[in-house]
Order: sequence, then structure tokens, then C-alpha cells
Amino acid sequence: LRSLAFLPDGQSLVISGANLTKSALWQVGLDGSTRLIDLGPVQPGSTLAVADIGSIAFIGSEANHPPELYVMASVNEPPRQLTELNQEIASRSLGAVETVTWDGPDGFELNGVVVFPPDYQEGKRYPLVLDIHGGPMGASLETFNFRTQAMAAKGWIVFSPNYRGSSTQGREFQAAVINDAGDGPGRDVMSGVAMLKARGMIDEARVAVSGWSYGGYMTAWLTAHYQGWTAAVAGAAVTDWFDWYNLADMNVWSGFGLGGSPWLNDNALNCWNQSPMKYAHQIRTPMLILSNTGDPRVTVSQSYKLYHSLKDNGVPVQFVAYPIPGHFPRDPIHFRDVYRRWIGWIEQHFVALD
Repeated sequence: LRSLAFLPDGQSLVISGANLTKSALWQVGLDGSTRLIDLGPVQPGSTLAVADIGSIAFIGSEANHPPELYVMASVNEPPRQLTELNQEIASRSLGAVETVTWDGPDGFELNGVVVFPPDYQEGKRYPLVLDIHGGPMGASLETFNFRTQAMAAKGWIVFSPNYRGSSTQGREFQAAVINDAGDGPGRDVMSGVAMLKARGMIDEARVAVSGWSYGGYMTAWLTAHYQGWTAAVAGAAVTDWFDWYNLADMNVWSGFGLGGSPWLNDNALNCWNQSPMKYAHQIRTPMLILSNTGDPRVTVSQSYKLYHSLKDNGVPVQFVAYPIPGHFPRDPIHFRDVYRRWIGWIEQHFVALD
């Protein structure tokens, strides 16, 4: 569930949310009836507005078209695009977007989104970059994604897996991350990597992993538990559940998701066992670490710890701390700098293998 609004009849609502790897709208009646609204290729964003006459407005995108403003005359009419603010980007050669599914560990059927280079050729092998979503109860969808398209434009295949905990497949799948913060999701992600390699399109000498927030957590976890990565980018990474519980603005989630406070019921060892810092000495992958110093969600202390561990163990590492508030840079200058460094770090280490 992303957002909702009552329709004028007062007897039903419009609800937006994830439908596997698509973003969708449903009409939900007070009697419990549910109907998926046909939007064609358009996928709504996280907010919508309903007028007194029943028309619906939302920001939407397509897999190969950046966000624009759309309006529907009613829940039974198709969406109509009102703006062309991002037409310059839409007119460029963009990578094809595909949903992939595979049988994962522990009986889960998993899915994810793959973005191909614009000039992709069947039978050719390409570098692979993992772009792992945060949350963990977020989702990788087929909506337009500037970062993954920018990476694909470099000639890379970009894979965004929906690991257990994602909001794509119901309550049981989402709850499976509780007290299994890294191990289970890690096996999910690696099973997806194995699936793509089996398709014969991956240059296995060039594989990078990256993500922000819980995606940064997964980056630290995967590089500590699996080898074979060329480069890694960990943005606002949760590395120590003690820091999260003691300092984060959402520390209650940690207490619930990891069996309670680390200071109660002899739970400290459980929290440490699921913290990437316990295993950071095993990381050998060159890593770029990014963080805002004023991040209330994932305090910068966690990035400092990861940096010092890698530096002390002789691992190539660079740490950039932005002196700004927030969980992710929102101003255009820092926003651009994050993506420039993120993509540049991966490119630097891919090119070094030529």
C-alpha cells in the first residue's frame, strides 16, 4: 500500500501499491470487493488525488518513460498524459526492462527487474551490476528508474532483485525477513545472480553490487559472505544493529525485527550475528561508502565503522560523507554527485580489468 483516497460515492477507495513488479491501482469497496484498474503501460507513483467529480490525478511513469502528470476521468477511463516535462529523456535510446522470475531458496518463487543496455545483443556477455532496493519492505518495480537506466547506458546489465522482506508478494513473504535480516535475503539475491549467469549473458569477471539504506546493508552483507565481486557501493548502510537501535529514528523496527531490544532477554548476540560489522573483516571487494552526516535513519557512525574495518584490513575503500541532513540527498547538487560517484566507482573497477 502506497496511498489511498475515497471516491465521491463514499463506498469505495482507490488504492495504489505494488502488484509483483508493477505499480498499480485498485478500486476497493467497503464491502471488501477489489478490482484492478486497467492503466495500460502507465504505472502510478506513490501519491494520487481524487476530485469531487471522480477524476483521478497522479504522477506516473512507464518502463521507458520518465514520470509525467496523468489524469483519468473516472476509474473506468484510461489515463491521459497531461505533461511532457521529461520528453528529452524519453526521446533517448533507453534500455529494455524485463521482469525475471526464478525458484529461490526455502520454497519462495522470487522475482526482480532487469534493465538491459540500449544496444543489447543476444549471445553477448555484459558486466552485471546489482542495484538492491532499500526497506527492506520496499520493492523493485518496472517503473522508470533513472539510476538503473544510467547504469545500463554504460553497457551493463542491471539487476534489481526482490528478496524476502519486499512488499511484492504478500504478508508471509514480507514477514520472512523478521529475525533473518541478512542470511535469507542474501541467499535470495545470490540465487537470482546464479539464474542470470545461467542465461549466458553475464561477464562473470565484472560483477558489482550496490544499494542504499537496506540496499547498503545487503551490499555489506553480500560482500562479507560471498566472493567474486569486482566493486561495491554501500550508501547509508546499516552495518551495526546496536547503532540502529540506540540512535535511529525508527529503532522500534529493529527491536521488533530482531527479536527485541539488544539489551533484553540475552538478545545482544542475536543482533551482533545479523550485523555486517561482525563479518566486515571478510570483505575483500573495493568499496565506495556514502552517507549523510545528518541522517536520522541510518546514522553516519555505521559508515565510519565499515570504513575503518576495510581500511585496517587493506581493502581499497573510499568514504564520502555529505554534510547535510536527511536519509538521501534531495538537493540537485548532492543528488547528482551521489550518482556520479556511484556509477564512476563501478566503471573505474570494471575498466581496470581491460
